[in-house]
Amino acid sequence: MQLDNQVSLVTGAASGIGLGIARRFAAAGARVAIADLRLDAAQAAADAINADHPGRAMAVAMDVSDESQVNAGVAQVVAAWGGVDVLVSNAGIQIVNPVEDFAFADWKRMLAIHLDGAFLTSKAVLPHMYANGGGTILFMGSVHSKEAPRSKAPMSRPSTACSGCRA
Repeated sequence: MQLDNQVSLVTGAASGIGLGIARRFAAAGARVAIADLRLDAAQAAADAINADHPGRAMAVAMDVSDESQVNAGVAQVVAAWGGVDVLVSNAGIQIVNPVEDFAFADWKRMLAIHLDGAFLTSKAVLPHMYANGGGTILFMGSVHSKEAPRSKAPMSRPSTACSGCRA
């Protein structure tokens, strides 16, 4: 993979898969904006990448569910590096509860990060990609998007109210 001088924005990149993606992109020649809720963690990740690939990473504070923070973060990247060529929409959370115990506020928070975050970051980078003649947007998902484990299924517990249901 060659990403020479491509400007990449990776959300949720202070740790985990996002950090792995950011490291790989920097090794392939990209400049990588580490976007994360926690600026201190994003800065630590950027510093670690810059130790191996000087000048290839920067930290950006960003709550992907907050439009003003997304717009400010993208503006910071554009001011520093002139645009955005690649967006990796990776930020996500996992909240595991049986449906009957799942707090609606948690449901809304999870959707805001996964869905609103993908929308808001795409909306913010697209004008810069159009101005530069194109770009790439990658949406990350979980294996659980295809098949949930039993612990996350609505009928994960036996129910006496449903005689035909399987536990």
